Amino acid sequence: MKAKNECYKYCSNGLWFLLLFLLPCQLYAQNSVTVSGTVIDSSDGTSLIGVSVKEKGTTSASSTDNKGNFSLKVSSVNAQLVFSYIGYKSQEISLKGQRSVIVRLESDSQGLNEVVVMGYGTQKKGEVTSSIASVKAEDFTKGAVRDAAQLIQGKVAGLRITTPSGDPTASTQINLRGLNSINGSSEPLVLIDGIPGSLNTVSPEDIESIDVLKDGSAAAIYGTRATGGVILITTRKNRTGSRSTIEYTNYVNVQQIARKPELLSADDYRRLISEGKAYEDFGSNTNWIDEILQNPVSQNHNLTFLGAMQERI
Repeated sequence: MKAKNECYKYCSNGLWFLLLFLLPCQLYAQNSVTVSGTVIDSSDGTSLIGVSVKEKGTTSASSTDNKGNFSLKVSSVNAQLVFSYIGYKSQEISLKGQRSVIVRLESDSQGLNEVVVMGYGTQKKGEVTSSIASVKAEDFTKGAVRDAAQLIQGKVAGLRITTPSGDPTASTQINLRGLNSINGSSEPLVLIDGIPGSLNTVSPEDIESIDVLKDGSAAAIYGTRATGGVILITTRKNRTGSRSTIEYTNYVNVQQIARKPELLSADDYRRLISEGKAYEDFGSNTNWIDEILQNPVSQNHNLTFLGAMQERI
């Protein structure tokens, strides 16, 4: 009889442990709910297929079917859902006790609708298949620049812009696609509003945008002249209805050498002569490095008049 009571006691204790172990699972099963809904386009109401639906902060996720419907098991009726889709803005909503929702996603086509110059016209950025880089005026390099090339220095991948000369009036050198022949020039073709020119032809303050055609497809438009690439410069123009303005810009630039070369002085030569070196003393102490190098000061002043055409009826 005592053995039966002991067995009953052990069985009762084991049952309690089993119930305590299953209690969290049961509570979780009671809290989790299934949410369904539909995802549509906010502009025309069409169903969106393959939209990613995820509960925020968890790994629970799903996607919409061919009718834009979805079904997802979430942790609670107050969970937050995140909807994301290519070409649309991501949206986050709170269920607030709802078990069926209708979500309207807004399109995000701002980057694809930008217009870039293609040489023979303009085209939407989302439709361009060749390698084109477009830099607008607000993204130009600020500060003192020599010509139009320095406006986009460091802005375009694969475009190397160097200043080999210290002359303030010298132009920069551009390398985009390498040499086109053994004796050929590596300079790209520069077109200013469709007319061939150079980087010094137009003032940097008068440029609205610069487009760079980097790949070989430019040769199909401009021929062998475009072997080194093409740089298309669009200047600022008057627009009907805009206000007449006067703009004045200026800057002052001071240049100095960062490190002078270490050369022997006249006293060093005389010391070597006294030690038996075959040098001739001309009796001068001129430091020709100091005589040649200077600290140039350059100024740039630009005055621009913009006047729109006035329509009269």
